Amino acid sequence: MLHGARSLAALLALAALLPAAAWARRTAPSPTPPPPTPTPVPAATPLLRPSTVRDTHVASGELWLRLRERLDPAATPPPAAVLFVHGSVFPGVPTFDRDNADSWLGAALAKGLDPFALDLDGYGESMPPLARDVASLPRAVGDVAAAVAAIAASHPRGVALVGYDYGADIAALYAATHPVTALVLVAPLLQPDPIESETVLTAPMLRSWLGEEVSEAVAQRAIAMALLGTRDAGRREPAALVVPAGVFASTAQPPLTPNLVASLSMPTLLVRGRLDAIFDGDAAHALANGGAHVTVIEVPGDHRLPWEPGGAEAARRIADFLSATGTKVH
Repeated sequence: MLHGARSLAALLALAALLPAAAWARRTAPSPTPPPPTPTPVPAATPLLRPSTVRDTHVASGELWLRLRERLDPAATPPPAAVLFVHGSVFPGVPTFDRDNADSWLGAALAKGLDPFALDLDGYGESMPPLARDVASLPRAVGDVAAAVAAIAASHPRGVALVGYDYGADIAALYAATHPVTALVLVAPLLQPDPIESETVLTAPMLRSWLGEEVSEAVAQRAIAMALLGTRDAGRREPAALVVPAGVFASTAQPPLTPNLVASLSMPTLLVRGRLDAIFDGDAAHALANGGAHVTVIEVPGDHRLPWEPGGAEAARRIADFLSATGTKVH
């Protein structure tokens, strides 16, 4: 999420300087989904096991959402699956699967899981929506439900969820009313952010949002992937990402509470960066007091773990946790 009210205010001030065209409304999406695009992973930097990247699209209401999978073509029967849900700013692939050596999906695959990353409606290569409530919690939970249903159809051993930032809130709400094998909440949002307008972020603003702990190489790759892979970006000058109004409306009262965590029955892992002021240690342990099924780990880093150096340790420990929880659906 945008890093506190002060950080958000600075980004909104920058956004106000953009040309008027940058705020142009989106047009209606095409009703026909793009075809699947299997893409062999280059062999220059192989993962621990051979993999293929496959992008497909799943229906969520009137929209089509991009679903990225890293899979082992030789795996039979299908391994247990895990769905990664991105945060409020970057879409799924620039968050979780930038390349072979920088991939949370790859870390999960290396532990024998079948990992997927979703672009919520209004993000990445999913169809640009029309409704103002785009990416609101109810719609986002519906997006996760659609993706899980599509994955579960070929993965009878169950589906686990990993949510980062706003995606952690979404994943927890979904898990409260649906069966999942395990739940991982990375740097969830526990602070209100009652902004009610879209935020348009250009490349320099995205670099500022990522912060100094993220290397220039990782930042530029993530930004380039996000801008090139976002359907709406090409309609803006300069190219920009949009944080939809529905996100801010939903986080005016963050839903993740100790009572919600206590109501869950599946193994649950809370992950925080040791320097994270948004999801601090006291907040993490307050959530963990909800039950014996909850574990807290800390890794080096701040709130931008998927891009920070500590993200590699987070990805490995998440994969270890998911591998150890088994495949029982809760």
